[in-house]
Amino acid sequence: MPKKTRLALTLGMAGAIVAAPLITGLATANAASVSTWDKVAMGESSGNWHINTGNGFYGGLQFTQSTWNEFGGQQYAPRADLATKDQQIAIAEKVLAVQGPGAWPNTSGPAGLTKGGAKPAVSPSTKAAGSAKTSVTVAPKAAEKPAESAPTTAPAPKIEVVPAAASTTSSYSVVKGDTLSKIAADKAVTGGWHKLYADNRAVIGGNPDVIQIGQKLKLSGKAKAATTTATAKAEVAPKTAPKTETTTTTTTTSQAKPSASVKVAPKTTVKEKAPVATKGASVKAGSSSVNASGYVAPVSGSLGTAFGTGGKLWSSGSHTGQDFVVGTGTSVKAITSGTVVSAGNGGAYGNEVVIKHADGKYSQYAHLSSISVRVGATVSTGQQIGLSGATGNVTGPHLHFEIRTTPNYGSGINPVTYLRAHGVNL
Repeated sequence: MPKKTRLALTLGMAGAIVAAPLITGLATANAASVSTWDKVAMGESSGNWHINTGNGFYGGLQFTQSTWNEFGGQQYAPRADLATKDQQIAIAEKVLAVQGPGAWPNTSGPAGLTKGGAKPAVSPSTKAAGSAKTSVTVAPKAAEKPAESAPTTAPAPKIEVVPAAASTTSSYSVVKGDTLSKIAADKAVTGGWHKLYADNRAVIGGNPDVIQIGQKLKLSGKAKAATTTATAKAEVAPKTAPKTETTTTTTTTSQAKPSASVKVAPKTTVKEKAPVATKGASVKAGSSSVNASGYVAPVSGSLGTAFGTGGKLWSSGSHTGQDFVVGTGTSVKAITSGTVVSAGNGGAYGNEVVIKHADGKYSQYAHLSSISVRVGATVSTGQQIGLSGATGNVTGPHLHFEIRTTPNYGSGINPVTYLRAHGVNL
C-alpha cells in the first residue's frame, strides 16, 4: 500500500535550523480545522488517534518517529500515539506549514486539507477531555478495582488448575506488523482476539490496538478453553470493561454521523481504467475463509488501483476505493455480516451493492455483472452477494471496493487499512 513515506523529513542540520522559524511563523497561516484533521485521520487510521500496529507509523495522523521529534512532539509525549488528539493536531499544523498537504498524499485530497485555513481550536498543553484516549485510559482504572476485592475467591480455582495449565499453555512473541486479530487467527485462539486480549491485558495495557514488538503473549488452545477460564477467573472477569468501552466509543462515533437517504453517485465522463495488478501483488489478496474477527476479503484477487490515487479519471480528483483485479463472473462476498441498504444500478458504479455493518461502517461493491441480494436482506460473513463484472464507467472487468462512514459517495476511508485492522491478510 503506497502510504506513509510522506511524514519522514529529510532535513540536514542546516535545514533543521531554517525550518524552526518557518514552523512558528506559518502555523496560523497554513492551519486546518479540527473537522478536516478528523477526516484525514479517518483515511489514515480509521479515526484511531492512539493506534500503533508496530509498522513505524504512530497516532491518528500516522507520524514517523523522526517527524514527531523534528517538529517538537517530544514536549507532549515520547510517540504520537501516546499524545492526545489536540497535541497530535498541533504537531500536524507545524508539518502542514512546512510540507503542505502533500505530507498526507493519499488522504489530504478527499479530506479537503489545504493551506490557509483558520487555526484549529485545540489545547495541546492539556489532555483533551473529548479525545478518543479518554475512555480507553479510564477503563483500566475501573477494571482494577474488582481485582482488589477478588483475593478471597482467586486462590481456590488457581490451586485446582495449575497442573493442567502447565501442559496446555504456550506463548508468542509479538513481531513487526502484528495485531491481536492477526495473532488470534494465525494461532487459532479460541474466542478470537477478545480472549487473547483478556488473557494478556496485564502485558498489553488498556488499549488492545497498541501492542509492542517483543511482548510475550499467552496463547490459549481449544483443548484448554474451560481450564484457562477457571485459572484466570479472578483476574479476567473485571478486565472485560475495556472491551465495553471500546465498543461504546465506536458505536457513538458512528451514530453521530447522519446517514442521508439519497445517494449521490460520482459524476464522470471518463471510463475508469481496468486496474493492473500492482508490483508484488501476484499472490491472491485475502482469503475466502472467515478469520477469528469475523471478516474476509471481498474477492480472491490481486490488488489493483489503490485508495487515494490521484488523476482525472475520477470526479473527486482521486480514487475513492480499492480495486481488485478479477475477471467477470468472480464470486463477490460480504466482508462481514450486515444489512443490504442499496442493490442496483449506481450510475458510474454500474451494478453495486452497499451493506451496513455493526460498527456503523458501510462496504460498497461496484461494477458487478450480477447481483444476488436485495435491499433489506441480512447477509452473513463470506456470503456471495453478486459476481464481478464491468458495468458502469470502466474499461475492463474488476471489483471496485469501498469502506464508507455513510452509505453515500464521498465518505470513503482506506479500505485496505480497515480490512487489515480486522485481521484480513491482503
